[in-house]
Formats: sequence, C-alpha cells, structure tokens
Amino acid sequence: MTNGRGLLSVFSLALRSMPQVKWKLSLSVLPLITSAALSSTSEGAAAARTPSNVIRSSRDYHLLEVVPHDVTSFTQGLTYYNGHIYEGTGMEHESHIFRHDPTDNMKTQAKISVTPSHLFGEGISHYYVWKDEDGKRVKEHRLIQLTWKDKVGFIYSLPDMKMIKEFTYETVTGEGWGITFIEHTNEFYVSDGSEWLMIWDAGTLEEKRKVAVTFDRGSETVKVDLVNELEFVDFDPSNDRPEMQQNCDTSGGNGRGECPNSARSSFTPAMRILANIWYQDVIVSIDPLSGKVKRVYNLGDIYPIHKRHEDRADCLNGISVTGKAPSDGNGLQIWVTGKLWPNMYRIQLIN
Repeated sequence: MTNGRGLLSVFSLALRSMPQVKWKLSLSVLPLITSAALSSTSEGAAAARTPSNVIRSSRDYHLLEVVPHDVTSFTQGLTYYNGHIYEGTGMEHESHIFRHDPTDNMKTQAKISVTPSHLFGEGISHYYVWKDEDGKRVKEHRLIQLTWKDKVGFIYSLPDMKMIKEFTYETVTGEGWGITFIEHTNEFYVSDGSEWLMIWDAGTLEEKRKVAVTFDRGSETVKVDLVNELEFVDFDPSNDRPEMQQNCDTSGGNGRGECPNSARSSFTPAMRILANIWYQDVIVSIDPLSGKVKRVYNLGDIYPIHKRHEDRADCLNGISVTGKAPSDGNGLQIWVTGKLWPNMYRIQLIN
C-alpha cells in the first residue's frame, strides 16, 4: 500500500482481505438490501413533508447542508459531543482524531495522532461516566476508539482529547470496526465486520451478549455481515430517557461496572442502531434488541459511485447525529461522509 489513493478494487481488497466465503454471503445479501431500499423509499418520500431549507430531496432523505471534508481522511467513524463533530480516521501511520466545528463549515479545531503510529484507527464514540466531585455526581465526558487488527482500544478525555487509558478486547473476527454508546443502558454496541454486534458493558468494557444482524426477505432470514460504522439514534426526540448512569458504578467500584436492574429502561420502537454496510451505499436501521434490519436508506445518489471513481474516493462510511431536531418534526438529522470524500453531508432521513 502506498498513498491509499489507488484503484478502489485493488485498494479495498488489500485493506481488508476478507475470506472468500464472507464475500459470497455479502454479495448474495447485496441485491436483497438494495431491493428493499428501492421498494421502501418511494412510500416514505410520498408521505413525508419537505422542510423549507432543503437543497434537494431523494427517495430516503432530504439534503440540508454540504461542507468540505479532507480528501486525505480515511474516515472510520463520526461522533457528536457538545456542538462538535469528532472524526476518527484510519490507515497505518495516518490515523487521527479530529474535532470539527459544524457551525463554521466543519473547520478543524483540533487534531491528534493515534499512537503508536502503526495502529490502524477504527470506530469512535462519545460517552460519559459519572464521577464524584465535591460531593456531587458529575459527568466526565470521554471518547472511545477501536483499532482494526491489534485488539487494542483507547479512551480519551473530552473535549481536549487527552489519552486516559488503553484497553484490550476480543471480537468474533478479532477485529474492531464500529462502536456506539447506549446511554440509558450504559452499553456499547460494537461491530467487527461480521454479522454480529457485540454488546459491552460501558464500565468494564467486557462483552455481555451479542446479537446477529439479520434481514427478512419474505420467509427467508438472511444474516447481514460487513456491518461497519454504528450510531445509536432515537427518531422520537420527545422520548424521555432518564440518565440511568447516575445509579451505575461506571468507575468499576463494584468490580463489574454494571447498573442495577432498577436502573435499566427498555428500548422504545423509535430507537435504532444506524449502520453502514461496507461497500454498500446504504444505511440500515437495526432494532437494537433483535438485530433485525427494519429500514434501509438508499444513499447511492449522495455522491455517486462513478464520481467517486473519478475522484479516487472510497466508500460511504461515517454517521453522526447533529444535535439538531428536524425543523418539521419528521425523521432524523445526521451527518454522513465517506473514506477520502471531499464533503460531509447533513441529511434528514425520511421517517
């Protein structure tokens, strides 16, 4: 691998040489997911109200804003905290974490390198723990980062991105891909390129259980692998989700870092895990309890593949909430981008 900007087919296989059986499964799922995206979108588009500030509308989303993105950034994950978008990038000796200001054309305010530099950075997520400070319980905001094949991750303070600690982990494939934080259960959902989502306790970073991502096509249930970037979202901003972590020993003082049963609340039907599927121009909406894909959003026209080939850009990857509620109260606003893409896009998914 030289500068990471070569032909897509060669570049992609060199980056992640997945077993042939996995490629066969993924390619068989591709038409199913694509078909679902095409069939489900016209209904939603017809019923949806169009916000007033739309640049253009597609079948599954409204395009609200386009901002510049560094074409040398091999984006592995996005996350939102306190008005800023944090971006984690990959590639050996080129992995970084950025803090961007979305109110200033996504201007980069801070950047740190992943160390040691040979590590290939992967998914990131904002989260927090409760700490005692002067007799009060206060949130300590953090950012967690995975790496690809080294089974090591890092935790940083926010907003200054200072290293707090390093940790090790195991996944089904032995790789780290995407990660997202579930506040009301104090858990992380983690992807590793397989069909599995590992659920970790956020206090101990230990796996509690896992769920397979599946797609129903008539009477057939197909496992969906190559699940990549993850983002937990709530399509209903009126949902009242108590900050259950106040009752959790997130510092690990009980030896487990777990929440008592009384501190848990269930997922509502509006809560989903949004996920990129590697080398597919879709975002899938996953039920966090069953793992079933409930909706497929087709983003194939946001930065068409023929244009990406011309620009030598790579695949769609990167999802983050925006911190903004939709102006029309319908759907959900998110930022999306991709590896080596020249832009980030703020879109509103049609609910």
